[in-house]
Amino acid sequence: MCFAITNYLNVQASSDYQIVKTKYYTSSTPFHAKYPKQNTYLWNAKHTKRLHNLKNYPNSFWTRAKTVILRKNNKPAVYYYVAGMTPHGTPNLYGYIWRGYLKPGYNPNYKAWNGLDINYFLSDKDYQRYINQSPSQNLSREVLHLFPNARLSLNLSKLTAYGSTLTDFQKQFSDVLIVKNANNAFYNPRGKVTSANQKLTAIKAAFDAHGYNQQKRSALNGYQIGIYYESNRQKGGIFSYDDGYYAGVTVAKSLN
Repeated sequence: MCFAITNYLNVQASSDYQIVKTKYYTSSTPFHAKYPKQNTYLWNAKHTKRLHNLKNYPNSFWTRAKTVILRKNNKPAVYYYVAGMTPHGTPNLYGYIWRGYLKPGYNPNYKAWNGLDINYFLSDKDYQRYINQSPSQNLSREVLHLFPNARLSLNLSKLTAYGSTLTDFQKQFSDVLIVKNANNAFYNPRGKVTSANQKLTAIKAAFDAHGYNQQKRSALNGYQIGIYYESNRQKGGIFSYDDGYYAGVTVAKSLN
């Protein structure tokens, strides 16, 4: 019933809508179109003008800035005020949309996306899909192949990206394996750009030197693996990214 009512609102422009409540957000939570092949519109605040049709932006996701309750004829509906994010940076994609037309999370067509914020992936499976598909994640895919029996963990990947201390890791994991030289190899040395293959060779050599050759890496059954890597985000020779995250890989067992 709610869907039918709001679908009617989506096609009937009217100046009788009133914003009766607003909630603002400090973080930009992403959403994507629930019905990407249907006409679904962003509206102005008075709900009198269609601004954009989500169907025209099939690879986009939409970040929520605030939630409003719009009321017409004493019937409330919850809308999000969103900004559109496209792979090529299309500007000025803003508007209000009924929340029932959106689903949480990034646009799942990760083949079109690079450098997404790790904080907003929904699950291990979601992050794995991104690594499998994103053009920016070729190195991550190859590093994961070095540990064929370890399961990718979004939580462990976040801790890795945050540059967490061993104490932080040990609050949730045991048998934590961090090889500093391997993590440093994700970066370009100062004044030099290394290819993904060169980085992979250096990462593999660092684990070998640490006593974890391929046979031992393959024997890590029951372990989880966390990984974070962004291409083209390094500033100079500093071992961190310009967004404050850190590249690297961590292998560990969950305490749960």
